[in-house]
Parts: sequence; structure tokens; C-alpha cells
Amino acid sequence: MDKQKCWVIRVFTGCYCFYMFYFASDFQFMALNVFLAYLPIEISFHRKQGKTFYLTSFLWLLFYPNAPYLLTDFFHLEVLSIYQKNSQIFSSSLQDWWAFCLLVVGIVPYYFWGVQSMLSVIMEWKRSSSILKNTSSIFLIGGIHLLASLAIYVGRFQRLHSVYLFTRPIETIQFIFFEWTVNKLVFIAMFTALQSVLLFLVFGRNIEKGKSSIDSALNHW
Repeated sequence: MDKQKCWVIRVFTGCYCFYMFYFASDFQFMALNVFLAYLPIEISFHRKQGKTFYLTSFLWLLFYPNAPYLLTDFFHLEVLSIYQKNSQIFSSSLQDWWAFCLLVVGIVPYYFWGVQSMLSVIMEWKRSSSILKNTSSIFLIGGIHLLASLAIYVGRFQRLHSVYLFTRPIETIQFIFFEWTVNKLVFIAMFTALQSVLLFLVFGRNIEKGKSSIDSALNHW
């Protein structure tokens, strides 16, 4: 991604988070959620090979789940009065529809910018590692989707954030990897499938043509 687009995203993120924190009473939490989703995008801007390559890769993988996590924020639309009880007619309250627009603008772009960061990071991994160089991109994407779905589950239902790996590492690792239920497994499967479907909708033609075309898509990003 060129520098101009990087700065557009940075400025947009700053303006959005500022507005949501100070002026959007219904969805004030989106300031933090969008900022966390922005972190892997910013990290991907600095994915060049060098002494910090493995550190930036680790940090990107740590914060990436915050991007697909935003998809779960659509549930907060229920607080708006556009849903009239016992009626199939939506309210025409402009204030609520403005809040709806703010929520969508915070979710959709950052999810797909996050996907873009994933593709660019995978491309860099394949360039830098002799092991990953011959690894199927589809396999790497599937693995990231699985880890992201796991992180979304513990983030949404156990209220754990990425920073907890630094502040409460033992407890966090226990919650993530050593406590399993049927609901957890099914949720992870559903969200892995959801992310894969959304990726297919964007890169469908490349996916249908196979591995080589996926790699071409990665090179494009």
C-alpha cells in the first residue's frame, strides 16, 4: 500500500475515534474497538524484512483478531430505536440512522483493511521464510482465521483483550487454549467459515482458480 493511502487511513482513524469517543454516546466503545482493529493495519505498513521482522509479525498476529472482532459489534444495533416493537415498520429517526451509519463505517472498512493487512503479511512471510515459501497460502489463511475466531470467542464471551497476554499471561493462555466447550468449538467453526466466505466474496475468482491465483492476489496486495 502506498504512503498516501496509509496516511488516509491514519487520518480517518484519528477523526473517527475522536468523534466516537466525544460525540457518539450510543457507540462510544467503538473508539477503542476501531483503534484496536487499526493496530494490525498500521503494523502491516512496517512489515519489511530486517531485525524487527519477527517482532512485527508477532505483534500483527496478536492484534489481527481485533479486525474480524468488529463484525460482532453489529449486535449493538439493537440499542437503536429504529426497531419498533410489534411492528415491521422501521423508525425514521435521523439520529438513530446516523448512529447506524457510524457503526457500519467503523466495522466494514476496518474489517477489509484488516484482511488486506493479512494478505500483505502472508506475502512477506512467504518471501522471508524458506519453510513458509512453499506452504499453501490457503493453509496460512485458514490457520489465521481459526486463531482469529478463537480470539474473538474469548474476547466476546470472556472479555479478554490482546493486552492481557502481557498483563495476565498465564490466566489468558489458560482461557484461550485449555478451556473448551461444545459451544466454543461450534462458534470457532462458524466464524472461521464466515471469514472464509467474506474472503471468497472479495477474491472469489482467484480462489476458484487455485493456489497460484491466491498467491497472485497476495502479490497484488
